[in-house]
Amino acid sequence: MIVFCGYANNDVTVHVPHVPVLGERVQATAISQIDGGMNANAAVSAARMGAEVIFAGAVGPDARSTEFLAALEEDGVDTSWAPRDAFLSTAVVLIAQGGDRSIISQDDPNDADRIAAVAEKLAAAGGGRLFLDGYRAAFLPALDKRVSLVIDLDGCEDKNAALRAFALADHVIVGRSLWEGEFGIDVDQWTTLAAKHNTHLLVTDGSKGWTLATPNGDMTIEPAVSVDVVDAVGAGDCFGGTYIAFVDAGRSPVAAARLAGASAALACATAGPRGCPSRDELDSFTATLTTLTLQETR
Repeated sequence: MIVFCGYANNDVTVHVPHVPVLGERVQATAISQIDGGMNANAAVSAARMGAEVIFAGAVGPDARSTEFLAALEEDGVDTSWAPRDAFLSTAVVLIAQGGDRSIISQDDPNDADRIAAVAEKLAAAGGGRLFLDGYRAAFLPALDKRVSLVIDLDGCEDKNAALRAFALADHVIVGRSLWEGEFGIDVDQWTTLAAKHNTHLLVTDGSKGWTLATPNGDMTIEPAVSVDVVDAVGAGDCFGGTYIAFVDAGRSPVAAARLAGASAALACATAGPRGCPSRDELDSFTATLTTLTLQETR
């Protein structure tokens, strides 16, 4: 069982020729409203890979929230743990030609008390994996040993909070621009941190690929799978959801990361934040890839 607790968004997606700079005016080529949110997207991705998935992020009592949860259910996500006493947050996503994007997001109601309640409920249900996103690292309570923590750190602006969360997690996924660029944790420290805290560290780097540092000191570095990019919105969420779904199914972290990379590539070749493929689509795609890419994935 994997419980996802975090961002659920109503995404207002705006396609523009290029992402504007301060004071610049550009004409949108298309505007749409669709379901999104880091955590909800990752939950959908994991469910499409066949995992038992629960979404526990708080939403509202309104009709739009009902539609949002219904769409998750259609993808095989159990939403019975999602509180309805809050609101569905909004994100504005600017997508430029070529797939570059900027995101303006509204904070959501998933505070420390809500996260603690979800962790306690998961432990009482017999345990499983708890998947948190971004800044929620600062909210982490002491965890029951039956709860295995997974964190996507993108969106966390506090290095100290990120490192506290790292010490509690079994798996941490983070973008290289944040981990190395903003936090200053360079590649020479990754295996040391993973070994010290018995944590699998998966650092994603967009079109350059990914790096996995394991608690036993191993490091695997692999390039991204090449595709024609439509837009990259939600590709990182797809990567995280696919990765933890296969880890939960018993695949090795390296094998899971390879499958996640292929899944994220397919997401980039599809418009929208939930372009993650189905399991059958992923299997068909990986069958066309090289022996190196397929190593350990079966």
